[in-house]
Amino acid sequence: MDELKRIADLLDRAGHGDAWHGPSVDATLAGVTAAQAAARPIADGHSIWELVLHIAVWERVVTRRFAGEELEPTGAEDWPPVTKTTDDAWRRAVANLRKARGELRASMLAFDGGRLGDTVQGKDYSFYVMAHGIVQHDLYHGGQIALLKKARA
Repeated sequence: MDELKRIADLLDRAGHGDAWHGPSVDATLAGVTAAQAAARPIADGHSIWELVLHIAVWERVVTRRFAGEELEPTGAEDWPPVTKTTDDAWRRAVANLRKARGELRASMLAFDGGRLGDTVQGKDYSFYVMAHGIVQHDLYHGGQIALLKKARA
């Protein structure tokens, strides 16, 4: 198995698979209602919903960087506001996250593995570091979601 396939496997495990550390992001989101997702149990912290939107943003940023774009989201793009808190809007947010993860996986596997050591355009790190970094990003925010979910229990 080549390195990009191994990293994509880690992305799969973090997102919806059999993660070594514990529940995947999708498993952690299972059973979360729109009301729970919109709640803010830590006054100055993010909600589960905001974290889901943020994770999806970064899946797409990395997808576009793999495609050669020099991209840095603005603050509003990085943390999109939750505008509707209906059950349907929550289902769409989770589906959007899964779609973004699938797009990232496809872009990762299509990337030339010989370029993993190249520097990402406009950054001071390699594609290899970025690929592992997005998996770490998912896991970091997955842990936050798990804690917020427990805080609402």
